[in-house]
Amino acid sequence: MRCVGRFCGGGAVFPFSCVYIHKMSRFPQSPGETSPASFDEAADARELEEFFRQQDPVDIAAVDWHTRQENGLSEAEQAEFQQWLAASPIHAAAFENLNEGLAAMRAIPVAEVAARTTQTSRLEAPPRMAPLSVANAGSGRSAAAKAPRAGWQQGNRASRWLPWNWSGPRQGAVAFCCVALLAVGVGWHQWTQQLTFSHHFAVERGQRQTVTLPDGSEMAIDADTRAQVTLFRDHREVRIAEGAVMFSVAPDSEKPFQVLAGPARVTVVGTRFSVRYRNTGVDAGAVKVAVEEGHVRVAGSDEVKADSQTGNETDLTAGQGVTIAIDGGVASVVAVAPNTVGLWRKGLVRFENSRLGDALVELERYGSTGLYIRDPAVAAMPLGGSFRIDRPAEFARMLPEILPVQLLRRGDGRTEIAKRP
Repeated sequence: MRCVGRFCGGGAVFPFSCVYIHKMSRFPQSPGETSPASFDEAADARELEEFFRQQDPVDIAAVDWHTRQENGLSEAEQAEFQQWLAASPIHAAAFENLNEGLAAMRAIPVAEVAARTTQTSRLEAPPRMAPLSVANAGSGRSAAAKAPRAGWQQGNRASRWLPWNWSGPRQGAVAFCCVALLAVGVGWHQWTQQLTFSHHFAVERGQRQTVTLPDGSEMAIDADTRAQVTLFRDHREVRIAEGAVMFSVAPDSEKPFQVLAGPARVTVVGTRFSVRYRNTGVDAGAVKVAVEEGHVRVAGSDEVKADSQTGNETDLTAGQGVTIAIDGGVASVVAVAPNTVGLWRKGLVRFENSRLGDALVELERYGSTGLYIRDPAVAAMPLGGSFRIDRPAEFARMLPEILPVQLLRRGDGRTEIAKRP
């Protein structure tokens, strides 16, 4: 059974994923009690226990002391707690950091926490995190707390300051609070940042490739393109180092899809759009985004560097496009015919008042044209129109008809595009 439970701490109530707590609560609490647990539930219990074994015992002990404080400490237990705090500055820092983390959690609206943890409640395995270190457990710890914990680094799993175990009568309550604090609080960031898929795509000159990602999204990748795809538990990300990609994004409101290319960031939930980012050729250094279907949000470089969620962002819908300049400036939105988005998928390349030299660079991405230009004045001639990317001879034959140029066959077998006398 999966459910959304509520964790009470310090007078506040937090929703959290309790899929494993429900199952754990069905295990025997005393030696004479029989267990109705199934094989799967027993496996879940072992995985959850292994999860805690992977955590730093000092962090676990801090969680346990907090739980015991909430339930009320006897005079003897209070003295034991003070002894634990005084035993090491690491202990005091861990407890202080835990309280700061809880305060931050209390500041989050309940609805927002519920929305974030609904995804976790659907997962089939508990979070598997690396051991928590002082450095990544929180910024609020003292300088002393930033020192390495030698015992932990040496692989120690037990601590005499860890006053509980899985078989004790307080198993359910302690597990309940530990999962809430570690999985949702201390470990939530690590959990959401875990990779579920990562792959680098490199499509060579003259080649094109279409791939389907594990989330169901599809990428049509143009020739001479390099892109890194990384899927996390809470978002999806593609970084285009060079090239052009047509995306068909599988809708998932809980996992935004971001494309980072040069000076631009494009954020979507589910849509079909193209992103083009080239370091050479037409519009070198700029990013061109065009939407075939759905809705995307485009931001310039300032927003990318600051990881801002607000600012100068531009929304695009079907039939719209925009260019992000090399300096991050976002140009005005222009109308584009949806059937012209990602024309290279249809074997076409389109130029709009482009330099002839840049147009030649574009065609060379799909194979050798056998053409070259030496005269800068010829390279700067404006060219417009649509051409087949797999028919360079046809392109060459048309040039003298639309531009004041001539084709000169040279001894090396190549053809120079020269100015007509």
